[in-house]
Amino acid sequence: MSAPGVTPPPSSAADLLLPVGHSLGLGDQGAVEVRLGASVEELPLEEFSLWALAHGDPDGGDEPWGADRVLAAAEQAGLADAGTHLDTLEQRGLLVRATPGEASARALADRVRLLPLALGLGNTRVQPQVYRLGRSGEVLAVGSSTTYDLVTWAHMETSLWRACVASGAVAARAGATDPGLVDPDELLTGLLSTLHPLLSTGTVCLDTWGVAA
Repeated sequence: MSAPGVTPPPSSAADLLLPVGHSLGLGDQGAVEVRLGASVEELPLEEFSLWALAHGDPDGGDEPWGADRVLAAAEQAGLADAGTHLDTLEQRGLLVRATPGEASARALADRVRLLPLALGLGNTRVQPQVYRLGRSGEVLAVGSSTTYDLVTWAHMETSLWRACVASGAVAARAGATDPGLVDPDELLTGLLSTLHPLLSTGTVCLDTWGVAA
């Protein structure tokens, strides 16, 4: 997975760079407004371009989308000073690095919420194990029943981690024993490992709770 004509450097199989916030569009001053918790951040177009690239592979690949691949895509797009923009956005809390299964993933899950930006369209008789997300007449992304459940109601919890804990508890009460269904750490790992296709299609966003950290 890479931007056309770019061979990115090797990346850990699970190192991720994730955008936090929800774009509100171009503001009056020519900068893009991004809602982050209870605040609105203004991003110059160059910074916004880097932030947008962090949402996922422009070619729709399914490999982990980390900082090295984002920078490779930025180079291909001719975006100057991409490394500086990345550092600035990290300092502002608009980009976060996380590795599923490690402490950085739990730290991220404790400070962000998963917010749906599309409707849950359910499954079909033809593909009962495939759950669709999108808008009326338009499927943006698909996922497992576990991903579908988290996307559709995780926003009712104050953090992504609390949503994973609640989802695991519900599954356990229903008699499930598979760690992928009942263990919050496994649920978080599964979600983060498949999150970029949901971000890049505008199906979900990550945001903070209340005042931005």
